[in-house]
Amino acid sequence: MEALTLVDMGFLYTETVTSPKHVAGLQIFSIPENYPGNFSRDLFDNLMSQQDVKNPFNQKLKKQITGQYFWQDDNNIDLSYHVRFAMLPQPGNENQLLSFVEHQHETLLDRNRPLWEMTLIDGLEDNKFAIYVKVHHAFTDGAKANQLLMAYLSKNAESAMTAFWAVERPQKERAAKSTLSILAATSKMLTGHVKSIPSLTKLTTKLLFQATNMYKADMPTPFMAPKTPFSVSPKRARRAAMSSLPLARVKTLGRLTGATVNDVIVTVCDMAIHHYLETRNIVLKKPLVAQMPMSLRDASDQFSNNQVAISLVELAYAGERPLERLMTVKESCQKLKSEAKLLTKEALTNYTLVSQGLAAASELLNLDTILPPMGNVLISNVPGPSKALYMMGAKMEKCFPISVLPPGMSLNITLYSYNGSIHVGLIACRSALPDLTELADYIEDAFTALENEVLNSAIESVSDHINLLSSSPRNDDIRQESINIITHNVNQAVQVNPRPKVDNEDSRLCETA
Repeated sequence: MEALTLVDMGFLYTETVTSPKHVAGLQIFSIPENYPGNFSRDLFDNLMSQQDVKNPFNQKLKKQITGQYFWQDDNNIDLSYHVRFAMLPQPGNENQLLSFVEHQHETLLDRNRPLWEMTLIDGLEDNKFAIYVKVHHAFTDGAKANQLLMAYLSKNAESAMTAFWAVERPQKERAAKSTLSILAATSKMLTGHVKSIPSLTKLTTKLLFQATNMYKADMPTPFMAPKTPFSVSPKRARRAAMSSLPLARVKTLGRLTGATVNDVIVTVCDMAIHHYLETRNIVLKKPLVAQMPMSLRDASDQFSNNQVAISLVELAYAGERPLERLMTVKESCQKLKSEAKLLTKEALTNYTLVSQGLAAASELLNLDTILPPMGNVLISNVPGPSKALYMMGAKMEKCFPISVLPPGMSLNITLYSYNGSIHVGLIACRSALPDLTELADYIEDAFTALENEVLNSAIESVSDHINLLSSSPRNDDIRQESINIITHNVNQAVQVNPRPKVDNEDSRLCETA
């Protein structure tokens, strides 16, 4: 049996009916043209024929009398329980798909079975179908989930399909452990946590001094975020929404501003949330605080379930314009990285356990109506495949992550890059954010507003540079060549990022964000 880590068990001990701790992916496929027969039914039959469930999808929980959880193999899996078929009513539009997913995502996984489920959803319009897969967070983090759930897809449309639970994966060696070796491993783990105490204590001291305005740390102090309508503990019912951004254009904005892709998308989310609040006459006096997962996984680690720390990032003030807001977010993310470098992996893990544990306690004791929230939104970014993938000849068009709501918060925005697009999956408490699709629309509006301002600024800057070159006494040929190169690069940037006409709503977003 394999023991769960403290982080893995944290997702089990903080799970309630109103706060499930599973993550999911919604994959949308196009049925191959001129397919002879019912493709979705044939695919489902193919999946159900693969009854040999391999590790880790054959593992279920076992709890010892001490409270410690272990993974143990389940040799009697009922695949028909884990894999299901559903049909949407006509016309099978996106709203109907999201409504189905919302209900699926609000129900707990059965702890007496392996902690995963898959539903093949037929009846989507435009000759499409979808697959919804959910797994418990104790079972995987975002990076590992991507490895596991992409395994049944292929780069070749003609390749045979192997269900993700039937894929043979490298296994961790399970040598027989003596009492002495178990004690040694436990001692090593505790030693690592003890060694993290000095750096963790230093960080805690910084944050406490910051809370009393005696010091300015490089990350926000927990439980100091502003109150919003979604800074509350979630109820059971969920609302889901989807949006997409063009990856190439996001990268171009990053290159033009010296920012990362993550900086750009966090800024876009910040702009969208502020705009959503302002349409409801809520103008915050303090910046939003985002919880952002940081991967602690080594490149060679294929076995650990959760290797992630949760950090806090202060975003921008309500009145900042898009480009100014991007620079603010960029600086905050750089400060976070600098602070994280001073901490050991164990210290970051312990910081996450303590902060999330306090938030969970606040949620269980219903203190979220009294105390300031630890954060306002969780924003996560998971990189995915850069090329198109197929399953039994069906092309995966989109893949949306649908994640978990942290303690004391009712909004999660997770982004997943795939085949030239960044797909945005939003999940929220239905009573806190009943109109989540409106926020999803604002994400696309915010990107357009940021893109327009960045490109206008770049063109103005280049124009000034061309004017300087034109008046320079340097050799005419060299000067003209420089002008041609700069003009060509600007034209390319504008072609890659065609700026849509800014309508009144986009203009208002620029002014108020």
